[in-house]
Amino acid sequence: MKKRNLLGILIIAIGVVILLGRLDIIDSENIFGTYWPLILIAIGLVNLFDKYGSKTLASVLIIVGVIFQLKELNLKILEGINIGEFIFPAIVIIVGAWLIIPKKKRSNKKIYSDNIIDTFCLFSGSDIINDSTDFQGGNLGTAFGGIDVDLRNANITENEPIIIDAFVAFGGIDIKVPMDWKVEIKGFPLFGGWDNKTKREMADSNKVLIVKSFVLFGGLGVEY
Repeated sequence: MKKRNLLGILIIAIGVVILLGRLDIIDSENIFGTYWPLILIAIGLVNLFDKYGSKTLASVLIIVGVIFQLKELNLKILEGINIGEFIFPAIVIIVGAWLIIPKKKRSNKKIYSDNIIDTFCLFSGSDIINDSTDFQGGNLGTAFGGIDVDLRNANITENEPIIIDAFVAFGGIDIKVPMDWKVEIKGFPLFGGWDNKTKREMADSNKVLIVKSFVLFGGLGVEY
């Protein structure tokens, strides 16, 4: 399952629970108060099995989520045990194990020739190079992570503007474009911002990229 889909499912599920609570069908406050650690566990599992996800962060999220979930369930077998005392040593053990376990060198850099890009990073990062000869835009999204996109070897053949939809929450997206592209950034920054460093006087009016963005506690930058 793509991380974008997971985030969408989590948001929909939270919205449904809130709606049912407003309709007095369920006790939404009790559900959130009891099962909120499952969100941490779900995010951790996705990163654990994701090729580019941080395994250390995934393990920490899963263990912390499990510990808090056990605490919220108030199991009799755990009576008299302060679960919170186990969180810090568990994290220390994980980090120590990560340092001593041999790791294969790998690169998060993805090289594409596809005409459309579609990437979402959750608690991780991605480095993308796209050299499409007929670039047509796409979707970029990150939550608690970062994305670097290099489009300097790509080309726009359409006479109409090409659109990239960008979503940033507690992270950042950096896009590099060819010198002859005209770039416009539109959208809504909330406790965040964007920076367009392209020089429009050098741009080709027939090669226009529009970045439609929503930036929440993060940043978006476009440059040559």
